[in-house]
Amino acid sequence: MDLVKISRYVDSPVLEEIDDLTQLERMALPNYWLDALNGDVAARISGILDQWDVFGRPILGDTYRNIKDNLSDVRLLRSENRFFLLYKIRMADGTDLCYLGTPPVVDGDELPVYWNKFPSSLKNFYSNLHNGWYYIAGKTVGPLPLEDMFRIDSFEWSILDGLSPEEYPDPARCIATFRSGGGGGYLCLYFGEESTRGVVWSSTEPPELVDYSTYLDIWTNVGLGA
Repeated sequence: MDLVKISRYVDSPVLEEIDDLTQLERMALPNYWLDALNGDVAARISGILDQWDVFGRPILGDTYRNIKDNLSDVRLLRSENRFFLLYKIRMADGTDLCYLGTPPVVDGDELPVYWNKFPSSLKNFYSNLHNGWYYIAGKTVGPLPLEDMFRIDSFEWSILDGLSPEEYPDPARCIATFRSGGGGGYLCLYFGEESTRGVVWSSTEPPELVDYSTYLDIWTNVGLGA
């Protein structure tokens, strides 16, 4: 793991070993992290993929298969007082991508008011796998941590000029959950009165209602080079 490169995006990164942590630090980590990270590279990968199989695959099926085929290591990363899982994923051209996964949501965490309207598979991902899993540069091409999500009406969108309100979802009901990166687009959850939908929102094309889980998987997998 290239900590010099990682330090461009993460403050004071340090790779940690489970045995070097204090008892309080170990107690703060998810059990599946402790179990997986106690082993060698093969055991670490297997243990993390087991958790992905149960809680990642139902909403990120193609992404899971891509990770399963190309994950080359998983390590515990400390950034100041926070811990992350650091994933090293080998691309077809031989280069490596680094992704970060935060600890999952636990009892007592402050949750957004719209949490109960999340699709059940997405809630399971956040509650049992990661509260955010993303490419290390800019927190892109992966599900954002809950604390980094925002209402689309937090910004002005000139793309809406000339459109009537009936032609696009209410921005106040759209929560950006995913940044596409250089393209400047967002995948959002739209909390309508009757159902929750997905919305692709960008500065270059009018908003489009989509199937959320399908687009989440496609966009995340594209970020992995699919």
